Amino acid sequence: MKAECEPQYFGDESKKIIHGDALTELKKLPSESIDLIFADPPYNIGKDFDGMVESWDEASFLAWLYECIDECHRVLKKHGTMYIMNSTENMPYIDLKCRTLFTIKSRIVWSYDSSGVQAKKYFGSMYEPILMMVKKPEKLYL
Repeated sequence: MKAECEPQYFGDESKKIIHGDALTELKKLPSESIDLIFADPPYNIGKDFDGMVESWDEASFLAWLYECIDECHRVLKKHGTMYIMNSTENMPYIDLKCRTLFTIKSRIVWSYDSSGVQAKKYFGSMYEPILMMVKKPEKLYL
């Protein structure tokens, strides 16, 4: 799922937001250099998002996603915190992977109004799950 764009950097050396291909940019970062990660990876639902269609076979998508999670773990400081959100369909896989690397501290439910966009043939999700986790449970950085 490589983004076809040049990365953009906002902030300075003490605080920085990076907008680019996650895996490419994560691999450039030194180990244990990040205090906080908020990740919202692609959902792999086949929709066009800003010119990129998210549609991989499940095994390839999960391999890519797990590699991203491994890289997040590598760059996160010992006292660091990571949040990751995704679809209700993908979160069980994410949860199981993250439990092998992190201590899950909280499962957050972001509930929202669909603004009239409703599923017509099945019950739709009106929430997205977010995991909050740390590398070391005795060290917590919110």
